[in-house]
Amino acid sequence: TIVIALVTGSFLFCLGVSIAAFLYAEKQRRYVYVLDHGKSLIALQTDAVVSKDIEVSDHVARFHELFFNLAPSSESIKETLDKAYNLADRSAYDYAQDLAEKGYYTRMISANITQQMMVDSVVVDVSGYPYEAVTYGRLYVLRESTLTESVIETHCKVVDVARSSVNPHGLMIEGFAVTENSVKETRKR
Repeated sequence: TIVIALVTGSFLFCLGVSIAAFLYAEKQRRYVYVLDHGKSLIALQTDAVVSKDIEVSDHVARFHELFFNLAPSSESIKETLDKAYNLADRSAYDYAQDLAEKGYYTRMISANITQQMMVDSVVVDVSGYPYEAVTYGRLYVLRESTLTESVIETHCKVVDVARSSVNPHGLMIEGFAVTENSVKETRKR
């Protein structure tokens, strides 16, 4: 009976150690180590459903930063807009083309105007698909003698696509529309 108890105890001990080691290894696989300029950062892998609203919000905010933050240079404008087009469908391109046809970018370059958008918030609804997003922000137009602040609001839908190096979230903005763009104030510099 002593031998049977020792063998049974040894088997249960080995089984417990094996289960604990498996659980520990599974837990460690959820951690990802990221190097950022020589600094090691730890990131925790989560379920995609849990973080979908955060990813959609970040994707939409990044698109707005690229689309609206413009320097008075044709090369810079083209490069920045091309990066933004990778995150959206034809609706963003059509909106930019409409501005180009009205001479907006040409006036920016000739008058040395800088434009910057500050995203205040992105409200995301991931309860349905495609996801809906409303972006609220402030648009600053910096001229040589004045600074104009506008309130801007945009609406769009967001769908899942394949992840890539130019679209790391694997999301695509559809039906992009500026629903409000009103001047709040203009002040001297």
